[in-house]
Amino acid sequence: MNNKLSQTTVSIIKNSAQLITKNDIKISMKMYELLFLKYAELQKLFAHKSTDQYMRLAEALSAYAINIDMIERLRPALLVIAQTHADANVKPIHYPMVGMALIEAIESVLGDRATLEFIDAWREAYRFVANILIEMQQEINKSQEL
Repeated sequence: MNNKLSQTTVSIIKNSAQLITKNDIKISMKMYELLFLKYAELQKLFAHKSTDQYMRLAEALSAYAINIDMIERLRPALLVIAQTHADANVKPIHYPMVGMALIEAIESVLGDRATLEFIDAWREAYRFVANILIEMQQEINKSQEL
């Protein structure tokens, strides 16, 4: 996990952790609603999703916000997510779609509290964690090919 987030982003995300945690289920539900509305073809990736998918995303979102300054703490959870994505055949091209839906969901749920600076920080934070997951998933895929 080499790349770094800007200190401004870390600060904004860390300071928003309570707000995100308080709204994580609403954000998660809205994200899936928007994702499937805009990218119906992605529903097939969730055909075998667990019934608690919304809760799992909500928990991951909150954990990420809380631990944004200590990302290594999340490595075991990120490996589980990457393995789940590998099993579901998630491709790198899917991450921007999910990211757009997530950012729109945050904006929708938080309204005026989601300032431009806040949204920019969450965009950077999402791209950062998406890149980590893509790298992990590529390693998983390579190891499964052997």
